[in-house]
Formats: sequence, C-alpha cells, structure tokens
Amino acid sequence: MNKDDALFLASEDGRKLLQAVTKIPGDSIAKQMKLRRDYPAERVRAALTLWDVRERARSKFGHADEMFFDRDGLEQASGDVIAAHRAKRYATFDRVADLCCGVGGDSAALAKLAKVTSVDIRPERTVMTRLNVEANGQSVQIVCADVRHWSPNCEAVFIDPSRRESGRRVTKLGNYAPCIDDLAWLKPALAIGMKVAPGINHEEIPAGCEVEFISVNGECREAVIWMGALKSHAEVRATVLPGGQSLIKGHVEPVGCAAISEYLYEPDRAVIRAHLVEQIATEIGARKLDPEVAYLTTDRLCETLFARPYRVLDSFPFSVKRVQAYAEVHGIGILEIKKRRFPMTPDEVRKKLKLKGSEKRTLILTRIGREATAIFCE
Repeated sequence: MNKDDALFLASEDGRKLLQAVTKIPGDSIAKQMKLRRDYPAERVRAALTLWDVRERARSKFGHADEMFFDRDGLEQASGDVIAAHRAKRYATFDRVADLCCGVGGDSAALAKLAKVTSVDIRPERTVMTRLNVEANGQSVQIVCADVRHWSPNCEAVFIDPSRRESGRRVTKLGNYAPCIDDLAWLKPALAIGMKVAPGINHEEIPAGCEVEFISVNGECREAVIWMGALKSHAEVRATVLPGGQSLIKGHVEPVGCAAISEYLYEPDRAVIRAHLVEQIATEIGARKLDPEVAYLTTDRLCETLFARPYRVLDSFPFSVKRVQAYAEVHGIGILEIKKRRFPMTPDEVRKKLKLKGSEKRTLILTRIGREATAIFCE
C-alpha cells in the first residue's frame, strides 16, 4: 500500500469501498471481480489487502478494524499490549520522539503520556501513523525524514529500526536500518529505548545498558535495550505480559541436573531469551533435566508466573511405537506436543501417530544426555 492508497482508503469513497469488501460474499477473487465494476483495479487491490491485514491485526490491536496497515508494517508492529507496557517508562518525559514509527502503534501509546513527534523515512508509513493515532483518539506531530540526518527536539527517544532489509530478516545490530552507529546525534546519555530482535546475541548488547525481553502469553515477542535515564537498576530482565511482572537478573549459583520428578516446568520464552533459566530454577527449587535443555523438574508444585508447570504422568525412551502404544492404552486422542533439543518437529511426530481416543495430554519431547525422551504430562 502506497501513500495515495492509504489516503484514498481513509476518504469517504475509500471507506465505502472497504464496507463493500466486507459485505460481498465469497473469497478475495470473487470480491475483486465484482468490485472492479465500480472501482479502479489498483484501489480494489489496496482495499482487499487492507481487509486481509486487518483480519490478522485483530490479535495485536483493539482498533484493528479502523486502522491502516501493510503486511510488513503489521508484522513488525508490537501491538497494543507491548506498546502500552513500554510507554510507561516514558511517563516522566514531556517530549518524546518515536523514530522509525512504522504504522504508529507505539506513537499511539506514547501520545497518551507525552507530546510525541513520529518520524519515518517512508511517506506511506507517516500517513498510516497519523491515521492510526487518530483511530486511537490521540494526535502526534508527523515528520517524514531520514533519522540518520535529522534529529527531533525531544527529551526521550524510542526507536524501532527495520530488521527486514532487502527482503530478509536480520538479527545483528550492525545490520539494522538505520544502524545505531549511523545516528551520530543519538548519544547514550539521552533517554533511549531501542527495540531489537528477541534473538539478539547478548554479546552485542552495549555496555552499561539494560535489556528487557518481553513475552505475551508465553511467546517472546521482542527485546528492548534501555539507555540513559530510561535504564533501571536491572542489567537484564524478563517481563511477562499482560500482567507486566518481571524477573530480574541476580547472582545465583549454578543449578545441577536431576532425574524427572513429579513436576516438570517449562520456563517462559522471555526467561529463556534473557538467560534466566537458572534464576527461576533457584526460585522454585528445581533442577535441570539436562545442562543443555530449558526444562526444569521438582517434586513439588510451586506458583510462578515465569514457568508453566506440568504434572508428569510417565516417561520413557522415545520411539514412535512406544508413544503410539501409550496413547492407545490411555485413550489419548488430543495431544499437545512440545519439544526442545529434539530432532523431529511436533507435526512430524503427530503425522506418524494414529490418535483415536478422547483423553487430552501433553507430550514433551527432549534429549536427556544422549537419549531422546518422551514425557507424558497433564
């Protein structure tokens, strides 16, 4: 979607076209054939794209049906829950800049707390940001500029550089666009929050910064590097949303390994990305199954927001025949399959099984030492 497409779809005629898209029955091809009788082909394509992307956006944005996206912009957007959590750090600042603002999800959250200048190099993204901020009942200053050569008058900065340059996903900080080293005016003493990929190598994190790994409903969505006045006392933290609780890195002794006990714990993905598995193990009194596997075990049930507990029913060396036989004996027909350090994917295992019962179980597949292991849980 280009700038003109976004402006047209936001107009009265464009909204009528979008309403027609939702009312016409059938798939996108059937809709396209009928709509082309009354609208130019390029407008119909843009409307159908937005209609499809809005469907996907509902899991991230509460006002998705009123917002404007392209596919790449939605995929890189954080969504309401993360944006609201992150914006809280900026509550004490009067003027905040949202650099590389994309579709404006963070701008809308920040605008509830401060005066915001939203900047992006792509004209269509600045239009989307304005429309989406307005859809959330807020307003911001919009600037279309290259942030490598233009700096806003602000007290704090949030920056979300592109991690998909040239059509491929990048993970190294030096390959982001813009690269933080290219922002000569962006000094660490300034209050800065920088969104980075959750798979960032810890060795790349600049010295003296805080890194926060954030998960939503158990899925680690992103990480943020906090610098200057936005840095807290923590060096590393894992935050779980929607609750907003954090596990902060502290000094713990190495955790040993133990045989599978009555309960198995799966640490939250943010905890794993933050390298805080041993920290949560210490807090709940658990041991690892294997030095290289992020599953924990203990003989008692402990309440924690940072790991999901399972009650172990049985475990044995893995083979498809053994798993099939166990499922048949126990009438298992609904099987959630999870795995770590295991060569087969859950789908590959599932295709080899013939599940016919009505009981529901969880199957955890992992490697303990050299042995592939199946653990049935509930």
